[in-house]
Amino acid sequence: MSSRILAGRYELLEKIGDGGMAVVYKARCRLLNRFVAIKILKPEFTKDAKFIENFRRESQAAASLSHPNIVNIYDVGKEGNINYIVMELIEGEVLSNLIKNSGQVEWRRAIEITKQIASALSLAHKNHIIHRDVKPHNILITKTGVAKITDFGIAKALNTSTIGDNTGTVMGSVHYFSPEQARGGYVDEKSDIYSLGIVLYEMLTGRVPFDGENPVAVALMHINEEMIPPSKLVDGIPPGLEQIVIKATNKYQVGRYASADEMVDALSNIEFVTNIVGNSVFARAKSPTGIDEEYEGEEDENMGESGNSKKLKKGGKDKKGNDKKKYKLNKVKVLAVIAALICAIPISYLLVSAFTGGSDANELTVPNFKGMSLEEATLDAETLGLEIEKGDLVFSSTYEEGLIVSQNPEAATKVKEGKTVKVNISKGAKEGTVPNIVGKSYSDAIYILEKYGYKKGSVTAAPNDMPKDVVISQSIDAGEEATAGSYINFVVSEGKSVEEVTVPLVVGMELNAAKEALEKAGLTFPSAADLVYERSDAYGQNQVMWQQYEQNKTVTAGTEVGLKISLGSDGEAVDPLAPKSVSLNINYSAAKNEIFYLTVVIADESGTHNAATAEMRRKSDESETITLHGTGKGSVTVTFDNDQVQKYSVDFTTGTLN
Repeated sequence: MSSRILAGRYELLEKIGDGGMAVVYKARCRLLNRFVAIKILKPEFTKDAKFIENFRRESQAAASLSHPNIVNIYDVGKEGNINYIVMELIEGEVLSNLIKNSGQVEWRRAIEITKQIASALSLAHKNHIIHRDVKPHNILITKTGVAKITDFGIAKALNTSTIGDNTGTVMGSVHYFSPEQARGGYVDEKSDIYSLGIVLYEMLTGRVPFDGENPVAVALMHINEEMIPPSKLVDGIPPGLEQIVIKATNKYQVGRYASADEMVDALSNIEFVTNIVGNSVFARAKSPTGIDEEYEGEEDENMGESGNSKKLKKGGKDKKGNDKKKYKLNKVKVLAVIAALICAIPISYLLVSAFTGGSDANELTVPNFKGMSLEEATLDAETLGLEIEKGDLVFSSTYEEGLIVSQNPEAATKVKEGKTVKVNISKGAKEGTVPNIVGKSYSDAIYILEKYGYKKGSVTAAPNDMPKDVVISQSIDAGEEATAGSYINFVVSEGKSVEEVTVPLVVGMELNAAKEALEKAGLTFPSAADLVYERSDAYGQNQVMWQQYEQNKTVTAGTEVGLKISLGSDGEAVDPLAPKSVSLNINYSAAKNEIFYLTVVIADESGTHNAATAEMRRKSDESETITLHGTGKGSVTVTFDNDQVQKYSVDFTTGTLN
């Protein structure tokens, strides 16, 4: 590919990966003269402001993690409508490819890889970061054999094979997510442990434990079905290692390892003891139900060579005349899974029509493929059950070379499952016609003009709702004829016009009153660390004694106003805005069992963290009061055995709970 410079320093060299949400390029950082990997979010995800904000926030949080088994994030940024993450370039192989090529991973090697990833997750969990999408596709193996996990920053993002949580945010790939993710329930660190257990299972056996015709079927298997023990599929797996897989993938969070560190310890014990005395030291593996007997799980007669079930059986007799285990659908669980899918994955037209009583369960709505690459369209089409056929190469001034210009059938057309959509591909603007640069970033516009033989003319800026430096008009319209070498003038957005506000007088006010006055005026109150405290005989304790900008001065909206706060004549600094603790009374009457597990989750301005995590309680103790700590406003959720029983709004600034 032709070199392209991003953010003035990253020279894109070649595409090395293409997923559902982003494209990955190998690039060279000109500033530090090193090779990096740059993940660029696909255009279809750049229109959702909330998505982009979550993407940036999660990426920045992940960048704070420094661990030998986590792919380093060097930079997060945006140029025009391009959102990107700059990461460590890993020379090696994706674990999913390693499993695919080798069939399965030797169990000692599988233990080592799992330990490394669990160690990485341990650090993330201690920093209140949950990955939510642990799978072989997000694990890289370097040439020296080191395992590194990636995609912390994109784990909450949209994927066509994912299902969401109760917030509508997509979390986890269908074959690897936990039962609580399938139900749209509360997700915590143990959800990552479950997914890692599935990865370990796949490494040992070469296949995932659950597979079906669609995401709903797989989700129901995670909730209802017991997996076939690895030793039934592959000989030579130590029984103790099988028990680790079974414990990590327990249907209930409380039955799994309490932490990633605990799982690492269990794996280390397997390695240590097996290396010394062999497998005979381990007790015979129990079935997933906990009974010490040979597992009598049933393999579907419709399984292919991979062993993945392609059909859910309804009962009857097997070939030997024995009763088969019936597969029963729990209506409540089915509806929960479907609700999670519909809320979190708007692209799944097939699932919506199939489970909402449509007149034809096999009728699909054709999506709009225009502007996509052939690879992107093929991926989306396969997810929906459609086929893509490459049509003609045509000239286009609107769509860049390689992007889809038109399709047949058109978008929004109702078709049967398996229908082929023919797409025509742009081969760029016809020679002698001007390409379209409206909506492109400044640097992209220059690149496109030069590519088609034109030159950058005068560039002016004007206020506009479009992002800064995005082209809003061009002097010769796209598709018009112009001599090669002609100058094309264009106008870029300078962003929304800057709002100016007037600074109020806050000297003499108490700190809380000053904060309220500044924020009401559209200004920013300084953080606690930026407040300056000094003794004063003229002002009382916690009164503002100086402000950075004088009264009635005009400044840009959002400007931070520095303040000096009085300590009084002999006082010490006291921050009345510091977070306050909040007391929460929890009544046990809603518990369904005498012994139950309590979890209390706080979601505030600093993120999500637990005040209690799967702690055992007795209903007969009636109630308890716990103290909550947090920052700003948020919510607190109380669950008994994964059932939500209480939810409140909390304000740690005022110390109130509603």
